[in-house]
Amino acid sequence: MPRATTTQSQNIKQRVLTCLTKLSDRDTQVAGANELESIARTLDPHSVPVFLSCIHSTDASDKTPVRKQCVHLVATLSHAHGDALSPFLSKILACLVRRLRDPDSSIRAACADSVGALSARVTRQPFAAAFLKPLAEALFTEQDPSSQAGAALCLASAIEAAPDPDPARLARLLPRLERLIKSKVFRAKPALLALVGSVVEARGATSGAALRSLVPCLLEALGSEDWATRKGAAEALKKLASVERDLLAEFKGGCLKVFEDRRFDKVKLVREVMNQMLEAWKHIPDVSDEFSPPPQLQLSSKENASDGRYPPVSQNSCSPGSVMSKLRKKSSPASKSTPPDRSAVRNAKKSALSGDRMGSGVLQKLNHNHWDVRIAVSNVPDRGERRQKDEDVLERSKKDKSRFFKQETKRALFDKNSDDKMHKSGGSKAGSRVVPCSEESQDSGPVCNVTKDLHRNDKESEELSLIRAQLVQIEKQQSSLLDLVQKFMGNSENGMHTLETRVHGLELALDEISYDLAVSSGRISKSDAPKNTCCLLPGAEFLSTKFWKKTQGRYSSYRFSRTGSTPLLASSHYRANRNAKSNRLASHRFRVHGDGSFMTNPLAEIKINSREISGSARSELA
Repeated sequence: MPRATTTQSQNIKQRVLTCLTKLSDRDTQVAGANELESIARTLDPHSVPVFLSCIHSTDASDKTPVRKQCVHLVATLSHAHGDALSPFLSKILACLVRRLRDPDSSIRAACADSVGALSARVTRQPFAAAFLKPLAEALFTEQDPSSQAGAALCLASAIEAAPDPDPARLARLLPRLERLIKSKVFRAKPALLALVGSVVEARGATSGAALRSLVPCLLEALGSEDWATRKGAAEALKKLASVERDLLAEFKGGCLKVFEDRRFDKVKLVREVMNQMLEAWKHIPDVSDEFSPPPQLQLSSKENASDGRYPPVSQNSCSPGSVMSKLRKKSSPASKSTPPDRSAVRNAKKSALSGDRMGSGVLQKLNHNHWDVRIAVSNVPDRGERRQKDEDVLERSKKDKSRFFKQETKRALFDKNSDDKMHKSGGSKAGSRVVPCSEESQDSGPVCNVTKDLHRNDKESEELSLIRAQLVQIEKQQSSLLDLVQKFMGNSENGMHTLETRVHGLELALDEISYDLAVSSGRISKSDAPKNTCCLLPGAEFLSTKFWKKTQGRYSSYRFSRTGSTPLLASSHYRANRNAKSNRLASHRFRVHGDGSFMTNPLAEIKINSREISGSARSELA
C-alpha cells in the first residue's frame, strides 16, 4: 500500500510539472491551466502535500502566468477540500506571504483572493491564530511597499470572508493600525485604510474610546495629498457611518463640516466616494434625537443627581448657552454645588405664593411653545428692577427663538454679577434656581423639545453659512473667468488691427511696385512721372533708397512737394474710419505730375467691391 501511494504521488508530481511547463508557453497556456484545475479538484487527500510542494516550488524566475496560476490553485484547493487543508494552513500562508514581494500587482491580488477563500473554507482553527497572527506580523515587519500593501489586502480579505473574525482581537489590533496610518515610514496607506474598513465592518470599533481615536485619524487621512489615500479614508468613514451610526452622534457636526470642505475633490473617483460618505453620515441621528428626559420630572434630590447623561439642575440651567453646552457634551461630571433639598424648594414656593406682604419671593412662569418652567427667587433688595428684567427676557425669547445662538442671549435669566455673588456665598443668600414645573401637562419631554428647536436652528444656520460660502466661491470663479475672456478678446482685437495694418501696407507696396513697372515698361512716359514722389504708407519707403526716410510713428504723415514754388501737400493721418482709409487709398492711386497736375496709375486700379473710396475724397483730389 505505501508503494502504491508513492507511485501515485510520483505520477501526480510528474503531471503537475508537465502542466507548469505548458503554462510557460502561450500556445499551451490555457490547456495547462485547465488540467491543473482538474487535478486540484480531484486530488486525493494523501496527495495534497505533493501537490502543494510542486506549486510552491516556483520562484521569481518563472513567468508571470506560472506564478499567478500557482497562487490561484490554492483557492481551488480550499473550495474543493475545505478543512482537509487545515494541517497545511501555516505552510500555505507562509508561501503566500513570500509571494507578496512579487512586483506584479496581479500576483498580490491573487494572493488576497486565495487568503479569502482559505478563511471562508478552512475554519477548524481559530481565526486569530490561523490568519490574524501571521498576516499581522507580515504587515508590521515588511519594509517593501508592495509587501505592505499585499499583507494589508490579504488580512482585509481574510476578515471579510471569515465566519467569526474575533472582533475582540480586532479591537486590540485597531490602535496599532492607527499608528501605522500616522507613520511616515509606512507607504501603503490606501491598502491599510481598506483594512481599517474591514475591521470596522467586523465590529472591531464598537467602543467610544476606539471611535474617539479612529475618527480623527481618518479625518487626517482624508486631507492627504495622495488621491488613493483620500479615497480609502472616505470608504472607511462610509463603512463606519453604516455600521456604528448610533455611536457617532457626537462626531456628526464636526465631521460634516470637514466633509463639505473636502467633497469637491479634483479626482472624480474620490468625489463619488465623498458624496456617498456624506450621504451616509447625514443619516446618523443628531444629538437632540438621542437626548430624552426622564419619564417623570420631580423635585427630589435623587432625580436631580447627575448620572453622566443628564446633568443636575443648577444656576442658569435654562439659559440657551447652558442648554447647548450640555447637549454637546454627552457625558459631563456632576456639578460641585449640591442642590437644595425638597423642603427648601417647598418653602420657597410657599413664600412665593404668599405674595409681597409676606416679604419672601416672586414666582414667575415662563410660557414657551413646548416647555413650562418656574423660577423660584428668594428675597432681594431691588424687586421691581428684577421683575422688569425678567419681563424683558421673556419678551425677547418670545420674539425670536433663533437668537438663542447669539451672544447676548447666552446670559442667565438674572444679572450675572448678582448670581456670582450668591454662588460664592454657598447659595444661602439671594439666588435663583430653575426647576421643572410639576403641573400636569401633555408635554412629557419639555427639555427634549427645547433642544430639538435649538439644534434645528443651529443646523439651519450652518447650512446657510455653507451655501453662502459656496456662492462666494462661484462668484469668484465667474469673475476670474470673465476677466480671462475680456483679456482674450482684447488680444484678439489687437491682433486683428495689426493684421489689417499689415495687409494695407502690402497692398500699397504693390501699388508702388506696379507704378514703377509701368514707368519702366514705357506705358507711362518718364517725363510724365513726378520729380518728387514719396510713399504715403509707413513701411513702404524702403522700396526706393532715394526717398529713404525714418518714420515718426505708426501712422505718421509724409509730405511730398511739387517743383518750383508749389506749396507742400500734407497727407492726413491714418484713422480707423472709412473716409480716412478711402482718402489714403485714393491718394495712392493718383500721382502728382511735374507741372502740378495729377495723374492716375493705370496698374493700380482699385476695385470698388474690395475698397471703398468716399465721395469727399474723390472731390478733394479732383
